[in-house]
Amino acid sequence: MSKDQDDFLKELLNDFKIEGAEHLQAMVSGLLELEKNLNSPEKKMIIEAVFREMHSMKGASRAVNLMQIERLCMNLESVFHEIKNGKLELSIKMFDVFFQATDTLAIMLQEIDNPNKSVSENNINQLGVRLKALSLKKAMYPTTDFPVKETFREKSGEPVNLIESNTIEEKITSIPAEKSTQTEALPAIKHEGKTSEKETVRIDTAKLYDSLRLAEEMITMKNKLKFHSDQLQVYSSNITNWKRKFNEAASFDKEVEMKEKELLKKYDEELTDAVKNIEKLQYDAGRTIDEMILGLKKTLLQPFSSLLAVVPRIVRDLSKEYNKEVELNILGAETEIDRRILEAMKDPIVHLVRNCIDHGLESKDERRKLKKSESGTLSISILSDSDQKIKIILEDDGNGINREKLIIAAAKSGIIKAEAADSMTEQEINMLIFASGISTSPFITDVSGRGLGMAIVLEKITGLGGNIEVESVKHKGTKFTITLPQTLATFKGILVKASESLFMIPTPAIFKALKIAPADISTVESKNTVRINNEIVGIVSLADVLGIRKRHTGQKNNFMQGLVLQLAQKKLVFIVDEVLGEHEGIVKSLGPQLKHVKNIAGATLLGDGKIVPVLQISELIGSAIGKSYTVVLDSEEKNENTAKDEPPRILLAEDSITIRNMMRNYLETAGFAVVTAVDGQEAFEHLQSDSFDIVVTDVEMPRMNGIQLTAKIKESSAFNHLPVVLVTALESQDDRKRGMEAGANAYIIKSSFERSNLIDTIKRLI
Repeated sequence: MSKDQDDFLKELLNDFKIEGAEHLQAMVSGLLELEKNLNSPEKKMIIEAVFREMHSMKGASRAVNLMQIERLCMNLESVFHEIKNGKLELSIKMFDVFFQATDTLAIMLQEIDNPNKSVSENNINQLGVRLKALSLKKAMYPTTDFPVKETFREKSGEPVNLIESNTIEEKITSIPAEKSTQTEALPAIKHEGKTSEKETVRIDTAKLYDSLRLAEEMITMKNKLKFHSDQLQVYSSNITNWKRKFNEAASFDKEVEMKEKELLKKYDEELTDAVKNIEKLQYDAGRTIDEMILGLKKTLLQPFSSLLAVVPRIVRDLSKEYNKEVELNILGAETEIDRRILEAMKDPIVHLVRNCIDHGLESKDERRKLKKSESGTLSISILSDSDQKIKIILEDDGNGINREKLIIAAAKSGIIKAEAADSMTEQEINMLIFASGISTSPFITDVSGRGLGMAIVLEKITGLGGNIEVESVKHKGTKFTITLPQTLATFKGILVKASESLFMIPTPAIFKALKIAPADISTVESKNTVRINNEIVGIVSLADVLGIRKRHTGQKNNFMQGLVLQLAQKKLVFIVDEVLGEHEGIVKSLGPQLKHVKNIAGATLLGDGKIVPVLQISELIGSAIGKSYTVVLDSEEKNENTAKDEPPRILLAEDSITIRNMMRNYLETAGFAVVTAVDGQEAFEHLQSDSFDIVVTDVEMPRMNGIQLTAKIKESSAFNHLPVVLVTALESQDDRKRGMEAGANAYIIKSSFERSNLIDTIKRLI
């Protein structure tokens, strides 16, 4: 065969893979609909449609000489021909054989280019016998003793049971049905919303991606134009200043002066024109590039139906395996999203569906006991908004999350301390399901129990610039809300400086930018924090987390620059030296040599040619765990403190004599002068007769407790300047909130505080 003929055959086979996948998905969708509604008034129409798909796939496979596929399609077509003509009654038992045949077709389609076929001639013959037996009403339905001696073989050479193998589902979900920009299929389930009837054109996606990459490269040109435009503005300003100084200077010889002025005027006009031209060029280029990228991205949009088409089959198989009745509802399958996002979301969606059926929905008996309908409901809704954001809402009406089991599993895995759960919100507990290694399943199966799936779900979603939220009510159900961008937007990031080094932080990860005064910082459980929207958030230094040596600038600032970064529901404030504004560009990977560099996702190019690392937010927040921001006093402030003749005076209120003596010893050893009180009332009396630099108090005390003492201090114009540190055994979130609302500057837990933490906190506050 000549090279041209060989290339032509490859092209035909590629076309058939796309067409065959579309026919197959339509078949599977129709079979699922028939299985659910054997007595539906639309039954004849669906049978006719499935029959046509089988017939079309048979003809197409014959055209490219794929005789095994043709023969299997012919056997299927023969059965449906008799069903269609009323010679054979369609029954529920037939569907296992039908789906076994479609599974086989899926594998054969996937392996068209693979010389090592999984499907043998004997496999095809066995399926042919079973399908013909249906016509004879002597169906050989698959059972647990199904012979597997000649079933599919993987590369290892080991036999794989077609009925039980997990590889079948994996192979089905990897069919390239989404190669065209839109596929047509019969409704597999109850769909709501409009269906698109736009004409489509098949385009090699590799070419589209190449075009998109080229277009995105032009962003660099746009940045350079902006940079040079800014430079020309500077030059123009310099000439303006030159003119002013020239006019103010002593006069030259009149003739020389005239020539210089004419020359300067000429240069000035040329420069003014150049600035105008390049400004227009920058504007036009920027607009054209943005439109080009947006247009190309739209060509890669695909409806969710191409992803969700596999869900009904997965629901059908799992519901049979677990003996659960499941009603699947899908809303908004026509909503379009970037094909790359769609491909990346396949595994997370499949895993969430599995979890809802395995963990969420109860068995028929359990639902009867709870006075629920025997059939559980699983709903998937796809919504779009005006901000080009897509929401995927996946909801079941099952048990809900068992938070008690989840806390036990998290504590057992070392993710949290058991006692810390008392201070966690329901939302924070729910989010523990995404921690790696956590599972509430009593035993490990192929579907669940390893504790890795949900962690991967979170990683995939956040990696796409999205987030996921969980709501759950006991015995009512669980709701997952995933928010994603409609397209993989061109990278936008905030340029920051940390210890003279530049870094780019992805804009979607930034919850808020803020300025923080030292007085805004409070200590909670030995960690420095700041209150944001009534929420206590930890503070770390970006330079510390990245392991960069801090360089003292010699400048004294009253405020610190902070960026609140958010991953899922976790927030953390990163202190930086400077925030230099938002930049747009493309991110290049570091290459295989640097793929293990921690906290760095890649690098981007600025308009002036500088290469800047782009931070990997999930790793960065992970690296920040256990760290806390330390406020370093400027040399002037240190000198002011050391210049005092007397040591700082501390008023210590503690009702336990043992703890009171221990803390006094600690503080006096550190160089403080300490006066003690047995409760809040005595402490306030000391304040009225003596002067102090700070108050350290327990919470639970007789007569006046620590929170009441704090509130009284902060309400008094004579004492409200005094910092207050609460040192207590109360660890709940409500207790911390009460203390902070009363005006305390720090909150330290007795069970976790160390001498150095208390002393460092006091030194910072005074």
